[in-house]
Amino acid sequence: MSQNLLELKNISHFFQLGEGKKFKVLQQISLELNPGEIVALLGPSGSGKSTCLRIMGGLLKPTHGSVMVEGKPLSGPNPNVSMVFQSFVLLPWLSVYENVALGIAPLDLPEEEVRIRVKKVIDLVGLEGFEEAYPRELSGGMKQRVGIARALVMERPILFMDEPFSALDVLTAESLRKEVLNIWMSKKTATSSVVIVTHNITEAVSLGGRILVMGTNPGHVRVAIKNELPYPRDEKTAGFKSLVENIHDVITEAINPDTPDWIPPAFMASTVEALPPVSISEVIGLMEFIATNGGRADLYAIAQTLGKDFGQILFFAKGAELLDFVDTPKNGIVLTDLGRRFISSDVNMRKKLVHDALLQLKLCQLIREQLQAAPNYVIPHAEVVETIHNLLPNEDSEKQLETLIQWGRYGELFGYNADVQELYLDVGQENT
Repeated sequence: MSQNLLELKNISHFFQLGEGKKFKVLQQISLELNPGEIVALLGPSGSGKSTCLRIMGGLLKPTHGSVMVEGKPLSGPNPNVSMVFQSFVLLPWLSVYENVALGIAPLDLPEEEVRIRVKKVIDLVGLEGFEEAYPRELSGGMKQRVGIARALVMERPILFMDEPFSALDVLTAESLRKEVLNIWMSKKTATSSVVIVTHNITEAVSLGGRILVMGTNPGHVRVAIKNELPYPRDEKTAGFKSLVENIHDVITEAINPDTPDWIPPAFMASTVEALPPVSISEVIGLMEFIATNGGRADLYAIAQTLGKDFGQILFFAKGAELLDFVDTPKNGIVLTDLGRRFISSDVNMRKKLVHDALLQLKLCQLIREQLQAAPNYVIPHAEVVETIHNLLPNEDSEKQLETLIQWGRYGELFGYNADVQELYLDVGQENT
């Protein structure tokens, strides 16, 4: 085996848009994955972390650059990789044992070998006694244990984890994170190296031997950090806290995206802003917290005080910033004059202020123009999703629409009829 399990060489990737135009997603990504290490890809939404992971897994061919596996060019799916997903991806009609065994079903192994391998990983992840249980009987943490076991049973040297703990509560995530680290350190599986995608700084510092902090538009590596803190890592130590704070500074500076190489002509005058996956009530809650602290606060301190993941706080801040209710200087967040006015207003004025702020967002402007041109001011769900995909090809269009509907309802800009799955222009009554 060569020194590197996996290597990316000058990877750039474009999504093809209409009229021969391209949208750059990744730019000049180079990295090496060596045996016996954990690499964390850390960055905000839109930095291309998951796209990078798909390219490493051979599920997506890069526009430029090459992927090397053990010194040889990769063609097709990477045979050395298994994956743990953000969502649990369990088949509800299969038991725990059967869901785990599904990972090696294509290998057509003898029944006894399947039984031995499945039992081994079920024991490793702490699911013994639940072999016959079905997903509906399991908690979120236990479902993800099944996902981890299904990846480990494949006995491949590289384990990919795409935000594997983000759907779990804080305590469950912390516990499962430690267990995954213990399994990796025990060397009881074939897994030699791990690549984890995360927006959680503490998680990256806890697990990563190397941390690649990524920036956006297009996705690129802002800084590569070698983390030499010994495993297992104690979050209370000065070294751990110092590294978290240093990375926090880098991430905070990355909130405002860089200018893309090319902007589609349909919105040349202004880029289309992706909406962060947060509710308007969460944005308002953050603003009210800041107001109680004199109108200014530190983002990292907010996360610690509220017991929230720092990545979540960044999303809340991004939402408030898009609405022009806050500014985000290097290490903090400050209410703007408009934000202070919002906080002091009654609910009707708050709705009007959100309405006016939404009209300043390019995404809302373009969707609104499309609605105004549509018969009865109504657009089918699928058509809106397609429009959003064309405007924001590297975002989850369904989630973008979900956020757009939620914000638009509060600001009385858009309405949505779930029965017929149609977005409509809010003109005082539902148009259907």
